[in-house]
Amino acid sequence: MDSRIPEKIEFGSPKEDSLRRDLTINSLFYNIIEDKVEDFTEMGLNDLKSEIIRTPLAAFETFNDDPLRVLRVFRFAAKYGFEIHESISEAIKNEKI
Repeated sequence: MDSRIPEKIEFGSPKEDSLRRDLTINSLFYNIIEDKVEDFTEMGLNDLKSEIIRTPLAAFETFNDDPLRVLRVFRFAAKYGFEIHESISEAIKNEKI
């Protein structure tokens, strides 16, 4: 697949959706019925409080799916002063990324 546009769309659970996101802090859901934030990765709220940029899945897997996500890592880190998790630093050294 040479395009970022998916060939087909599949619906999944909120947890599956959150794990497909680029960063844990971008995988949080707001439940309007219960008026609460839901963190299906179980890392997003803590990473937000700790000011850490991390991927919900293995960083290499996340960036291999869409290398433009690396740019979002640096944009968020620069804009908010967050620390980049070491797993990301290691993954972006891979020439495939």
